[in-house]
Amino acid sequence: MVKELVALTEETVIRPVTLDDLEALDEHATTMMERIKAAVFKPTGGKNAPTFNATQLAALCNRTHAAMLRLLDKAPEWGLATGVITDGQGRKLSAHRSFTLEETIDWVRHLGGLRYERRDDQPGAVVTVGFFKGGVGKTVIATSLAQGLSLKGYKVLAIDFDPQGSMTALLGGNPAAVEQEETFTPLALPPTSQGHRDSLIESIRPTYWSGVDVVAGSTGLFACEFYLPLRAMNAQAEGKRFNFLEVLQRALDPIRAEYDYIIIDTPPALSYTTMNAYWASDAILMPIVPEGLSLQSSVQFWNMFTELASTARQLSGDPKTYAWLGVVPSRVEAHKAPVQEMLKWIRMFYGEYVMTSEIPLTETIKTGSTEFATVYDIKKYVGNAKTYERARVAFDKLVTEVDLMTRRNLWHERIEEA
Repeated sequence: MVKELVALTEETVIRPVTLDDLEALDEHATTMMERIKAAVFKPTGGKNAPTFNATQLAALCNRTHAAMLRLLDKAPEWGLATGVITDGQGRKLSAHRSFTLEETIDWVRHLGGLRYERRDDQPGAVVTVGFFKGGVGKTVIATSLAQGLSLKGYKVLAIDFDPQGSMTALLGGNPAAVEQEETFTPLALPPTSQGHRDSLIESIRPTYWSGVDVVAGSTGLFACEFYLPLRAMNAQAEGKRFNFLEVLQRALDPIRAEYDYIIIDTPPALSYTTMNAYWASDAILMPIVPEGLSLQSSVQFWNMFTELASTARQLSGDPKTYAWLGVVPSRVEAHKAPVQEMLKWIRMFYGEYVMTSEIPLTETIKTGSTEFATVYDIKKYVGNAKTYERARVAFDKLVTEVDLMTRRNLWHERIEEA
């Protein structure tokens, strides 16, 4: 084998890689990605929301199957979908009922019970999902959280602060085609620049998932790392005050009444942009993988976070508090003894902040990521049903725990213990 490798090395002429080669590679990779997405999202070429049967609808509405069927008889008088499948002449085609995502959410909102009805003086909750290290499942968790909360009847805004635009892709968008005005970037531009604005409303777009809107992410977000400190320096030179960490916070103030939850996905870095997300947040959700390097990165994350936050506090003059902090173990392989040992360490490090939820590393989650999907996107899982159920139950539990902590600690709802 060694001789073969030596011979191959001697016979192979490796030519230099030019910028033209890299441009050609970029074009080829972009074309291949478009082909892959077209194949994954057949026949429309775009993501389609799942449909739900009567049993699934009953579970989402917190009703028994029998009770749900009785309620469905009243659907016409409430202006809700019956789920009955008919042909053009109104003839019933199937004994099974089918509901679109939008119809399902309409039922959930009508029956209530699973979501908190905010008072007029209670703004929507801003939750940032972030960590210093990549590969911990931040984007999948953030997107799943947005979808899961919408299935409880909440209206959700997803904000993608990652220049890679992974959350945008999971919500059916194409990060490569995202325009600057669809992102946070216009808010970071100097006031004298063309395209600058202080409002985020113009960046909001609907998604394929009813109940979830998005502010997209793209590589244009890198420009924020230049413009935000530049504006701070210019303001200081002019004897003015500009707190670069309050840009998003101010932009969200008029929006929070329109959304129950605003979920922000961040890149694996602490920067001017990501600190905007943390500073605007009511709560922080930090996924952590039960492994040594991830735990070490978490220590570095909080070291840098507290230093930056201390500077920000001096600039703003107002104390910053969070309604809750949640540390959620992610990509957990519970059957492995070393993982169990690391989970103990995580609990020792973070104590009361460690959530009861854990996100397992399953084939369902691996397959979903390959197909640009979350567990909530999967209409029919090709594989072991128990594997899918385990992943779905884990995300449902996380969604419920996040909602419960928000209701208790931010909206101060009194919840009776079972």
